[in-house]
Amino acid sequence: MDDLRAAAHEWDRHAWSLAALTLALNPIDHDEQLTRAAAGVLDALGLSDALHAAPPDARGAFASQTSAGLLQTAAIVRGGSTWTDQSDEALIAQGRASAQGVPMFAQFVLPALGGLAERFGAPGARMLDVGTGTAALAIAYAQAFPQLEVVGVDVWPRVLALAGASVAASDVRDRVVLRHEDVGELTETDAYDLVWLPAPFVPEPALHAAVPRLVAALRPGGWIMVGHGRFAGDAVENAVNVFKTVAFGGTPLDAAAAQQLLTTAGLVDVQGLPTPPGAPALTVGRRPAR
Repeated sequence: MDDLRAAAHEWDRHAWSLAALTLALNPIDHDEQLTRAAAGVLDALGLSDALHAAPPDARGAFASQTSAGLLQTAAIVRGGSTWTDQSDEALIAQGRASAQGVPMFAQFVLPALGGLAERFGAPGARMLDVGTGTAALAIAYAQAFPQLEVVGVDVWPRVLALAGASVAASDVRDRVVLRHEDVGELTETDAYDLVWLPAPFVPEPALHAAVPRLVAALRPGGWIMVGHGRFAGDAVENAVNVFKTVAFGGTPLDAAAAQQLLTTAGLVDVQGLPTPPGAPALTVGRRPAR
């Protein structure tokens, strides 16, 4: 029992420290006294200099990332057992956090996907965003690549309503298309240059049903990019990754399973790509050119 008490005390401190970081990064809507107290926590942790050095435009993005976990775990503790139990605020925060991966994609991933940079720079480029959620990722891709049309599909009407409002308020509303659609029933062929498939948000039966259809939906030479969990760490990290994925309603896919999935579907150049800590692991594969 003493071990449990000690662990609870330590983790409580971590939870409040993360909340302090979130408030310090985005203090706009918070009481001044509370904001000062949050800053005091970061000062005690030796993070004040790093906070002040962070570019203003990066603070809000990082705050979305830190707040997403707090909001999501709070929903689980309150009794929510599925992703649909999450609040609008948690869904929006998750979307904003996911959208931060687009600059990383442009800088590090795109050059590794042969021919895709040229396709994205040409008129008629198209991308499919599976499980688009609030469409933050779809909007970010359309903003980063001015020739690109992004089609976002999701099975959840509530989140698509949030996505519709975000797209309508964006400057790329004419290049982001939203559809209420089960990706396991996709019928398009030769339609996309890139497919984004986030395994942690796609249930396992849907994932396996979808991959052959997604391959058919690729244009020859197009790429599928699968985001999945990292399971090469220690036992605690692996268990937390599985816990998060189950909470998201998705598939706890590891690198070997992701590569096998794409290879079995007939893709070539299947490989894992390095990503920074905190980002999902990536496995990619290309549809053979005719």
